[in-house]
Amino acid sequence: MRLNRRDFLRSGAVAASAYFLPDHLLRKAVAGPAPEKVVVAIYLRGGADPLSLVVPAFDADYYTLRPGMQVAPGTELTLTGGDTHGFGLYPLLTNFQTMYNAGELSIIHLSGSPSESRSHFDAQDYMEKAAPDDKSITDGWLNRYLTSVAASESICGVSLSDVPQLALLGDAPNVAFSKISRFGFSGDFDDERQAALDAFYAAQESSVLTDGANAAFSAIDLIGGVDTSTSVVYPDNKLSNRLKDVAAIIKAEIGAKVFAVDLGGWDHHSNQLSELSTLGADLDAALGAFREDLANSGGTNYLDHTLTLCMTEFGRRVAENGGAGSDHGHGGAMFALGGGHAGGRVILDNDDWPGLQPGDLYKGEDLQVTTDFRNVFAEALNRHLGASIASLDGVFPDFSINESNFPNLYI
Repeated sequence: MRLNRRDFLRSGAVAASAYFLPDHLLRKAVAGPAPEKVVVAIYLRGGADPLSLVVPAFDADYYTLRPGMQVAPGTELTLTGGDTHGFGLYPLLTNFQTMYNAGELSIIHLSGSPSESRSHFDAQDYMEKAAPDDKSITDGWLNRYLTSVAASESICGVSLSDVPQLALLGDAPNVAFSKISRFGFSGDFDDERQAALDAFYAAQESSVLTDGANAAFSAIDLIGGVDTSTSVVYPDNKLSNRLKDVAAIIKAEIGAKVFAVDLGGWDHHSNQLSELSTLGADLDAALGAFREDLANSGGTNYLDHTLTLCMTEFGRRVAENGGAGSDHGHGGAMFALGGGHAGGRVILDNDDWPGLQPGDLYKGEDLQVTTDFRNVFAEALNRHLGASIASLDGVFPDFSINESNFPNLYI
């Protein structure tokens, strides 16, 4: 929703300057920095089923446990390379297959949270805060990262949503908007806004609010000036529209460092394969267009600068339920795209698939979590964005960061 100036001032949004880019970033942006490395976090809300998206076609128990909800043998998309372990992809993930086989996409299987919660709300919060089972934490992992480097780097965070994604919530500067074309104010006030600000803050003893307001207006001008034109044809769905704007901001090189986007609808307690036919196709088409946009842009391969992590709060039960769906589970799968990482791999802890027999499963019914999602996040920040191991202590509270526990996206 677009605000007019009066609504903006009344709302107190000017005071919430943490949502806006700082002036030093704006000055750097105008000067035209070299392309910076970027992380994009995509949250699939509802609990996407890892065994439908990434099919263990080699495991006979998969077909036994899912007689009415299986990806039929031979219909899974074939993966090539030395680290496929015999997995295939859901049949509509054709762009995923192309990106995997090109060495641009990897799958971190049996990944997720150590929390035992089956609550969507809690599990999503724990993942975005990177603080499983700790409700005292109120800020997000991406915001804490921004805070850890704010003193020396001109960076910002962007939520492509109506409100900041929890991963970006906190004290560090960030912005949130559903699309670039709506990030601004309604009405014709360009010539009068500075005068209004001067009058409004003339009696203020502190410059904090004034600085925040000026930074807000500058951010609106800067992001509103991003060129969203592209030769790539994005499909008309919510995730595609938002990733198109993410790509535009990355290509504009205005200093954005981390992004958060989400796609809901993954809670499939019934008719799972039918529901996946729409969502899976949307996800595949969106990421395929995003990849093409970043990789083919005026001679600069922004795909190598951008690591995209696609994740969900928890997995699903291994066995199907009575409604040809699946209930809330534990272990899941994450996808990593681009960022110059060593793609074309299904990553398993110690290259080990434990199996789907009751004794192999978490509490006899769920996939295990053998890769803590925080180790994936930590590797992204350390090996892609260059954060030191020591600096990550403040990003991941009460969690010991050890490179030996990284999934080795970068080898």
